[in-house]
Amino acid sequence: MSQDASKIALGGTNSSDKTVDPYKGAVDAGKVVRLKSDGTISVAKADGEILGVSLGGDLSDAGYTSVCRRGLEVPVLLTDGFTPAIGAQVSINDTTGAANAAGAGNTAVNAIYKSGVLTGITALGAEVRVALIDMQGGL
Repeated sequence: MSQDASKIALGGTNSSDKTVDPYKGAVDAGKVVRLKSDGTISVAKADGEILGVSLGGDLSDAGYTSVCRRGLEVPVLLTDGFTPAIGAQVSINDTTGAANAAGAGNTAVNAIYKSGVLTGITALGAEVRVALIDMQGGL
């Protein structure tokens, strides 16, 4: 089966300019993660400060998730019905870890949209709505 170039594979980035590290915990690729006080990761604002975007399960060690802490063209999941504007600041839903419109219940981060809505493919082959973001200095 060949890869469809019009779709973005979650779990990677379109650029080699990135910093990726493993963190204990399991968070689906494309969600923004936060670092909890016990060193594990979560998507909930109540659990800690924003760390980066999950790239999914780390291949080197079971129970870890690869997290992109800085990078270009990093795919992030979008909240249903939200359409980002290229060049606009990224806001993250404080409960789901998906990108959303600015406003209550969302945290603005140090990143901008590099694309509008694209079709992403999860590790299990499901199609999801994503956008590419640039976070040169980290979120």
